[in-house]
Amino acid sequence: MTLFGMPTLIKVAKLKQLVDEPGEDRKVHHRSVPTIGGVMIFISVFFNVLFWVGFVDAEASFNFNAQPLTMACLVLIFFTGLKDDIIGMSPSKKLMVHLFIGIALTTISQYRIESFGGLFGINELPEMLSIGFSIFVYIVIVNAWNLIDGLDGLAAGFTVIAMSAFTFWFLSVGAQAEALLSIATGGTMLAFLVFNFAPARIFMGDCGSLFVGVIGYVLATSVMSTPTEAIPDHLLLVSKEVLVMGILAFPLVDTLRVFILRAARGISPFHPDRNHLHHRLMMRFGTHRKTVFVVYGYSIFMIALAFSTPLLRGVLPVEILFSGLLIIASGVFYPTLRRTKMDYHRSLAAETIPVEGQKKKTSTKDAELKREALA
Repeated sequence: MTLFGMPTLIKVAKLKQLVDEPGEDRKVHHRSVPTIGGVMIFISVFFNVLFWVGFVDAEASFNFNAQPLTMACLVLIFFTGLKDDIIGMSPSKKLMVHLFIGIALTTISQYRIESFGGLFGINELPEMLSIGFSIFVYIVIVNAWNLIDGLDGLAAGFTVIAMSAFTFWFLSVGAQAEALLSIATGGTMLAFLVFNFAPARIFMGDCGSLFVGVIGYVLATSVMSTPTEAIPDHLLLVSKEVLVMGILAFPLVDTLRVFILRAARGISPFHPDRNHLHHRLMMRFGTHRKTVFVVYGYSIFMIALAFSTPLLRGVLPVEILFSGLLIIASGVFYPTLRRTKMDYHRSLAAETIPVEGQKKKTSTKDAELKREALA
């Protein structure tokens, strides 16, 4: 569906001028590109899930009764993202939608983190703490998926890898409904990658990245709530918490890093800049393709590490494995961050900054002179 429908969507988007124009310093593309690829992603995932769900054994699912509400929440987040792509939407209104969906998924659908499985001595969480923490995790995961959609093929390729890992887990534990959702999403994104890989012919936009982010949260919490009796022997020693962190390592490390750095600078965590990991990798490797292949390799490596924890489970406690994986996930990028530090500071200096004591922005001529001086 995606392969055959996307060319038509691209034509319509160009005719209706639903494109992203280059211009901002933080943007890495230099041409007009349609931004509503999420429309076809939404259609394809929805059609396949609704078509094939009739063949799914309801008993072979962790939370089959929650599927209708989950699909309703996906409709809401899709149209929220679509509105933001076409005419814009205030952050406060988007936050209200996120809170509504987060509350619905964590309370009615029961997609929440109820236990840490003994990690750091934490087992069952009190209900209210579980709901509050799960809503926070939901907002982090969905926005993390949205924030990595900054290079051609980056978010789409990462989604294919993450959904492949989720699919392997759910097929292994016999969760048919969850496997159907991950397969439909992964297959759709694989086809979308044909049009989104560098040079991209279309972007997924917020309607696509937020939509996939909600699916990522639903599947991640489903992994963590997998009953022990459903896990086969060869996966029994895999820490579910470590596995989820390994699958979502790249967007989580990137989002937490930039949020902490922005807070330290006294600016909004949602203030856009060129300090994301994919921006810094782009500064080092120079092209979209090299950068996204590095991220693909990193994601596969982290997932492989998470699945290989049974080899060390008998030697090291799970707390050490979790902390070690987190240190590796963050430390891998340290050489790149150090190497591109000067390039990043030059990009900051090249931005149009208001003169002290004035509210007006620097004129275009002044900005050009500033860039020439820096060059």
